[in-house]
Amino acid sequence: MNAELPIRQLAEGLHVLERPQSFLGLELGARMSILQLEGGLLVHSPVGVDPALLRHLGTLRWALAPNLFHHLYLGSWMEAGAAGLAPPGLAKKRPELELAQLVDKPCEPFGPEVRLIPLKCFAMTQEIALLHRPSRSLILTDLLFNLSEELPFTTRAAFACLCAYPGCKTSLLERVGMDRGVAREEIAALLELDFDRLIMSHGDVVETGGKEALEKAFSWLY
Repeated sequence: MNAELPIRQLAEGLHVLERPQSFLGLELGARMSILQLEGGLLVHSPVGVDPALLRHLGTLRWALAPNLFHHLYLGSWMEAGAAGLAPPGLAKKRPELELAQLVDKPCEPFGPEVRLIPLKCFAMTQEIALLHRPSRSLILTDLLFNLSEELPFTTRAAFACLCAYPGCKTSLLERVGMDRGVAREEIAALLELDFDRLIMSHGDVVETGGKEALEKAFSWLY
């Protein structure tokens, strides 16, 4: 493992890379998931590192911008040879990107190992959930937060005010902005999937009990 690139293996074929990331002056950190699939590497929520540093894991094939906010580094990964995928709204937001696919319905563009599930309940983000079947992992982006106690006090205090700390929780933005009827249907569908691990872009990974954590985080819907 490259000392400058702290990649962690969570399961066979599934790695994560965490990098510093701030938002509105708050240090949140950001997590990129790296999936070793039969056809090559898929990076979920790409971060600002040199794509060549992943060569020891396989051949880069795809990069997924999983919502309308996690796209800042997508272009550099596409320049490195990855086919870019994103929610429909990103085509308007980033017209300079020649995206290979806009994900507007559930699909398996990388083969049966991975299923993409676009969520319609929160138009602000247009998040795409990802199920990695071999590791029984559900990978989300900003739908949930599970912020660490090690984050700065200002970050924890701000997210506590947003009802997103402590623990695995949604934020006040979801509670106010979601179409609750659609959300009830889509969260129920996610809970029907076969997963145990829950991975988010911000905060700690839920290694086991992820389905229960997701259900509890959305208890306010019912």
